[in-house]
Amino acid sequence: MSSSTVITNIATLVTNDPSLGDDSPLGLIQDAALVVEGERVVWAGESSKAPATDQRVDAGGKAVLPGFVDSHSHLVFAGDRTAEFNARMSGRPYSAGGIRTTVAATRAA
Repeated sequence: MSSSTVITNIATLVTNDPSLGDDSPLGLIQDAALVVEGERVVWAGESSKAPATDQRVDAGGKAVLPGFVDSHSHLVFAGDRTAEFNARMSGRPYSAGGIRTTVAATRAA
């Protein structure tokens, strides 16, 4: 059995699950907590409702990103995917073509 850690005092947690948060598409939880066992998030909710764990970490009101975030940029590109990004961030489905949109625009440029 792996040890469990609760991360508390997360200012705002975006769960992308309306049933876990404020019923918005982003599923926002204020003053949130996460419980991690091994490499998996096993619980998310309000800090005051966090279950007992082996370890406790106070996030100090900072952001916590539970998952892989591939933050990178491309030196040369053309096109604009702003509408696609806005749709994703508001929880709406999109069909803008994804990376193919900017690949086609870059080739055309």
